[in-house]
Amino acid sequence: MKHKTKKNAYRIGDRLVVDVTDLTARGEGVAHHNGLTVFVGGALPGERVQLRVAVVKQQYLVGTLEAIQVRTTVRQTPPCDYFPECGGCQWLHLNAAAQAEQKRRRVMGDLVHIGGFTDIADKVCATVSADSAVHYRNKAQFKISEEGIGFYAKGSHQVIPIAHCLNQMTPNDDLILILNQWVKDSQIPIYREDSGTGNLRGILVRANRRGDIMVTLIAKTLSGVNTERLARRLQESLSELVSFSININPNRGNRVLGEETRVIFGAPTISETLCGREFQISPASFFQVNTEQAEKLYRQVIRYANLTGQESVFDLYCGTGTIGICMADRARKVTGIEAVPEAIADAKENARRNNIDNIQFFCGRSEKIMSERLAAGDAADVVVVDPPRKGCARLLLETIVASGVPKIVYVSCNPSTLARDCRCLADAGYRLEEVTPFDLFPGTGHVETVVLMLKVNN
Repeated sequence: MKHKTKKNAYRIGDRLVVDVTDLTARGEGVAHHNGLTVFVGGALPGERVQLRVAVVKQQYLVGTLEAIQVRTTVRQTPPCDYFPECGGCQWLHLNAAAQAEQKRRRVMGDLVHIGGFTDIADKVCATVSADSAVHYRNKAQFKISEEGIGFYAKGSHQVIPIAHCLNQMTPNDDLILILNQWVKDSQIPIYREDSGTGNLRGILVRANRRGDIMVTLIAKTLSGVNTERLARRLQESLSELVSFSININPNRGNRVLGEETRVIFGAPTISETLCGREFQISPASFFQVNTEQAEKLYRQVIRYANLTGQESVFDLYCGTGTIGICMADRARKVTGIEAVPEAIADAKENARRNNIDNIQFFCGRSEKIMSERLAAGDAADVVVVDPPRKGCARLLLETIVASGVPKIVYVSCNPSTLARDCRCLADAGYRLEEVTPFDLFPGTGHVETVVLMLKVNN
């Protein structure tokens, strides 16, 4: 006999007063009321707030913030004119020190609740904060609407038009003004994801620490896209512009770039340095968005690896080879493995450009290529993994364990899958030695983490 699930007694429009105890990555304060979890956008831990119930579910409520009755001292006035409507940032109402502590707490919480680790507070270091909370991004993916270019509103595909963005590395007011005017004057139909109609899909802007700027238009087809006027205006107005191109993406869906990029003027790439190495960046290249923080993160990877010059290192999910290339002068040999052919091509070119001859790159699944290289006689003294948000493939973890590698350095962009994978490794005989969170995206709920795991000698 089935038992009917008891419905909670709340209704949309009810008003509640709650004490906020936690914060989600999306910027929602977390509270509890009569056994239910309550999410309140804009509320911060340590605050007592009044809310109006907007969503009623069996296990939780979502409320709209109406009043802050007790305000936390770490609340700040957001420095951005578009917060919180723009979805690019979620934590701008929280000061930098509190953001750093919240990110550390998030990593610890997932290691405890998902990974099942205990007594780890002393192993999780303080979050490494960014030197600057603004002007840190070397990449912007602008969305386009009839009202202008900007970013999506939180939780939607509605574009919030902007005149500037404090996160971008270089001042962008003039660039945005030019692009907005061109979009208006060109009258190119705006692409719509739901129907696949229209043509103009977006604008990608990349920059480096020297101030060079790369602009890439993204369109479904070249038909009707006349870039001459825009090219001329950009060249006349932006002395920093070194590359202007158009990318063709005819495919349905929300993937940003297609496979074909045509350079209209300038170079096909811009260059950037990391840890003393030079990297070429194309519109499609993966490159850490916060260059200054990426250097700190890579140096932490190098410290955890503690290389003597005799080790054979496997760099898995290596992307364009940045971590492996930055480690190569401290290792005997580095093997980078990545499933994306374009990334491997970039990695090989980056190694050639930096005159590195003790690194090799292979294209394919990390677990397959690593097994083949070990069978061919390669050693594994250190393994570095930097997987996507979904974490490591289970078969890869099994391959790493079977290799008997004594040291694993795990770089993660998702604390929950990091915790899951660290538990798998711990159950297979590895000790979680130390954890360092990094704030690569100030003002957001995102946290990067570097973990050192050592094999336990039985």
